[in-house]
Amino acid sequence: MTPETILADLLASGIEPSVTPDQTGIVVPAGKLSPSQRAAVLTHKPDLIAYLLESSRITVQLLEVAMRRCDQFNDGEKARQDMREQVLETPPHLRQELLEHFLGKLTQAPIASLKEQRENNHD
Repeated sequence: MTPETILADLLASGIEPSVTPDQTGIVVPAGKLSPSQRAAVLTHKPDLIAYLLESSRITVQLLEVAMRRCDQFNDGEKARQDMREQVLETPPHLRQELLEHFLGKLTQAPIASLKEQRENNHD
């Protein structure tokens, strides 16, 4: 098993693991792991910790970039909250790709509104 498949299995079971503050352990709700899940976590613990830390780093970056994207379009609080929820609902294995998508879009200036285009054409 890979860290990705272990995490996907845990999330599908409603288990959201986290890394201990000293980054040496994994925290899951007591009594929730099946025997096979427990064995997989213990067998792949170092790799799973590294994957969880990387996933967390990517998620933080993704949220920051998504909020900058909202800033570009002067989104209100409701739209910003919707964006946060959508980012967090994105499966962890797809977040890097979404981050790259946003970073590619951020390098492009937003398209001017029709009103701005009309104003510029009348100058």
